[in-house]
Amino acid sequence: MKINSPNKKNVFIVFSFIVFLGIGLILSLIFFRKPKSATQSKNLLPNEVVIPTVDKSVIISLEKITSDKEVVLKIQNAPQGTESIEYTLFYNTSEQGIQGVNGVLEANSEQIYERKITLGTCSSGSCVYHNVVGKIKLNLRFIGNYGEKLFEKEY
Repeated sequence: MKINSPNKKNVFIVFSFIVFLGIGLILSLIFFRKPKSATQSKNLLPNEVVIPTVDKSVIISLEKITSDKEVVLKIQNAPQGTESIEYTLFYNTSEQGIQGVNGVLEANSEQIYERKITLGTCSSGSCVYHNVVGKIKLNLRFIGNYGEKLFEKEY
């Protein structure tokens, strides 16, 4: 009595079909997957909040005065309802590495702000000025009835 053994040709066809399906599945995963959105790709911790930036109607300038020892920060068209603006300036110095200055501008009725800022430290009427090297990084945080909004730029 003869036992029917599988035909080598049939085994080859089935094996080829399985390999073909596997390659097709891998290729479809590579070429047809959806790109991650910006919010999906950035993992936020549960207590982190994304703060929006101010819109382009807000005009901000930082200008040097008195031979690089002071700057004037000017802000026009601050968002309606602004109660205060926190500012921080970071800069590199030739002697002391990275230094910074921070402060708060309180609300006013015109929504126009101007502050002269010393690039150094002052105490008891005498100032030690920093020798700033390179750009100054300005960070602003607008706080008001709208929540918070941010601004960041290098000058």
